[in-house]
Amino acid sequence: MTKDLVIFDGSNFYHSSKKVSPKTHLTGFNYRKLAETITKSKNINIEYCVGEIRQERENKKSVKMYANQQALFYNLERQRIVVKKGYMLKNKLDYHEKGVDVRIATDILRGAIKDEYKRCFVVSSDTDLIPAILDARKEGKQIIYVGFTNFISKALKTNCSKTFVITKKILESCV
Repeated sequence: MTKDLVIFDGSNFYHSSKKVSPKTHLTGFNYRKLAETITKSKNINIEYCVGEIRQERENKKSVKMYANQQALFYNLERQRIVVKKGYMLKNKLDYHEKGVDVRIATDILRGAIKDEYKRCFVVSSDTDLIPAILDARKEGKQIIYVGFTNFISKALKTNCSKTFVITKKILESCV
């Protein structure tokens, strides 16, 4: 039996979940439980895609961000979740994630073409993924948009097969 695929856009998940449930700590979060709640199945493959932070010794912010991300990676690996990394580009004070959307789009398409899933749950509100989603749907796959209460992308809702909404109650049940 083909497993469902759940793809977390790490940065998108982090920022959206903090808006819905600011006190929820995500380094110890039960991502597998959330994925099982979303899919109503234990027969799933889970990917977590995120820009990898590089530690800069003279930069206290990067040291703290790096340590937190390493704790997150350890937690994800303990839950048998595949971590797929892009990178973080720094300009002056801000960091910008690069390569993550392309990785997610590629995994949606590759999985559809190679028949690696019947249903793909995309935990992201990034509309850049719509072309990959539409092509996967042409391959006969169900692509389920997973958004957050009060932060639903109309474009993704329109272009996906179905929508699942994460609420504060669902998030807090996975702590």
